[in-house]
Amino acid sequence: MKKHNDQPIQDILKGMMKKGPLTTGYYDTQVKLIWNNKLGKLLTNQTVKIHLNKGVIFLKLNSAPLRKELFMGKEQLIKQFNEELGENIVKDMIFS
Repeated sequence: MKKHNDQPIQDILKGMMKKGPLTTGYYDTQVKLIWNNKLGKLLTNQTVKIHLNKGVIFLKLNSAPLRKELFMGKEQLIKQFNEELGENIVKDMIFS
């Protein structure tokens, strides 16, 4: 008799990503998607570059006042990113 191993495809892919060398690129892409989808057009229009490297999100912004405002809410942003990612990936954010 065949053994059934019913798992959602999302769980299978996450398991593969944790084991493989693609993890860094996967989370970098997820951070960009979260930023674009959750934080609205105003922020994405002012964002020049965003990327994740070794648990740190690097953000380059056009607006100094926006940069300061985001810096003030950095801990909340980190918490939101980690909740969306489902893991404690983001450790810090650097704004420039």
